[in-house]
Amino acid sequence: PALRKKLRRYQFIRVDSSWQLDETYVKVKGKWFYLYRAINKQGETLDFYFSKKRNNYSAYQFLKRCLKHYPLDKQPKTLNTDKHSSYANAIARLKKEGCLRKDVNQRQVKYLNNGIESDHSPIKKLIMATSGFKVQKRAWATIQGF
Repeated sequence: PALRKKLRRYQFIRVDSSWQLDETYVKVKGKWFYLYRAINKQGETLDFYFSKKRNNYSAYQFLKRCLKHYPLDKQPKTLNTDKHSSYANAIARLKKEGCLRKDVNQRQVKYLNNGIESDHSPIKKLIMATSGFKVQKRAWATIQGF
């Protein structure tokens, strides 16, 4: 994480017109955890968030984390999500706080999120290859490597 933080300042911040947001489940020591992920149009992973719960607060924290590296003029104009209601709540809250541009559109169309839906399977295969996870902290560190 320290190296990632240092390298982040050298990354070129590209303006993307849309992001795809989704979550998938990961089992850690027999309990379900949720891996929230965001990708851009080119399929590059923007950020991810590992949470015990799939609720409004988790979606808010995930989006807030994704947006903190982007000024308002570099943020996407469209966020493609599934029909999970917590994204709408998180987007409304971030707009009210001024962390998200006011003209952003949320699209909840099933087929517009196919890019990230199909991107879950390579991560799932890598997780299966590691024989699953026993500790949440190690799961987070390993997924960062993926």
